[in-house]
Amino acid sequence: MEKSKKNAENRSKQLYTHTGGSKSLERLGEEEERIESIEQREESSRLLSRSDSLAQALGKEHSSRVRGIGLGPTSSQVFGMNSHQASNRAQREETQRVLVEVQAELVAEKLKKKVVEDEVAAEKTKRHAIEDEVAVGKIRMQAMESALICLLQGQGEKLPSDVAAWMNSLEGHIRN
Repeated sequence: MEKSKKNAENRSKQLYTHTGGSKSLERLGEEEERIESIEQREESSRLLSRSDSLAQALGKEHSSRVRGIGLGPTSSQVFGMNSHQASNRAQREETQRVLVEVQAELVAEKLKKKVVEDEVAAEKTKRHAIEDEVAVGKIRMQAMESALICLLQGQGEKLPSDVAAWMNSLEGHIRN
């Protein structure tokens, strides 16, 4: 008996109670009693779900594991996605859809820009061609005027006054 008293005295001096694992036997017993009482009150708590008897007695599941099943499956694999995850997924899908639409609009705008740039380039080419034709026409006109002047002056005869005035005006244009 003396040994029993001595052990009791020594246990009372300990700061922490001894446990056989991460939980004391007393806590394990209390949790088992809570689980049994929940299962007796609610039949639906026996089914595997996010609100089953284990979840009610022991608290919310961690996202990386499911109690009683082991390390393999996660809660989203066993129970499906929760509403928060589903809304995130819906938001991602909506964002992806909008992104695809914006990219399609961007491609369409780039194509429109390319068409306009091609039209502008074609108009510039036409304008240059017309300017070249006008320049060639001016050169031909000057050549004809010069030839006409030479022919008329080569005859040696005096030109009528109206033709002479016209010739003088042509010479002024040729010099300009």
